[in-house]
Amino acid sequence: MALDTFSWPTQGMPEGTYDQRVRTAQFGDGYKQVVGDGINPETQTWPLMFNGKEQEMLPILTFFRTHTIKSFIWTPPYGEPGLYRVLPDSIKASPYGGRVMTVSASFEQAYHP
Repeated sequence: MALDTFSWPTQGMPEGTYDQRVRTAQFGDGYKQVVGDGINPETQTWPLMFNGKEQEMLPILTFFRTHTIKSFIWTPPYGEPGLYRVLPDSIKASPYGGRVMTVSASFEQAYHP
């Protein structure tokens, strides 16, 4: 099964979050041991927003709605291509007058299709 690619250019200044999962063991002598939790201890999350004409924004909204459980390929700003999914509760659409609208969603890094 081929994976879809999110190829629309980002707008504005998206701010990614890099979450690190670690396990920590604190010992009585003050020594603390910290290790990564699992083989992929870092997860990126990127909130994205797109503004434009309705006919340009509706395909993006459709992509968001169809990729909450299905992974896709996306390249974050200054990053490497990787697998992502849309966070289900993050999808928003705001229509404005004159057939202009804003759509937004957050991408979360995924590790399997």
